[in-house]
Amino acid sequence: MKFVVTELNNFGRVFRMPFDYPSDFCFGGGHPIQVQLVDWFNPVPPDDGEYFVKYPKTLEGEELEKLRDRLRDWLKEKVYVKANVYQKFILVTDYGDAIVVNP
Repeated sequence: MKFVVTELNNFGRVFRMPFDYPSDFCFGGGHPIQVQLVDWFNPVPPDDGEYFVKYPKTLEGEELEKLRDRLRDWLKEKVYVKANVYQKFILVTDYGDAIVVNP
């Protein structure tokens, strides 16, 4: 898998997922569920460690997996995750990636 990150799409939102989901089939358009937006940030860190990301930046392979692992570990330390250890969270990025955080 490969993602191209630009200045415009280096953005991510973290959602708290529900405990329970409808068990009926989703024929006819699906079932509404409630998720909660709990955080947002720029998931791809600067190349120089502080200020600058060289755009466009291609993420794939080992670099992508390292970023996902680092983001997952970082999110597990957030107060909203620690306070809700029985819920799952999902980070959805504007560049097309999604990461499930399961404390």
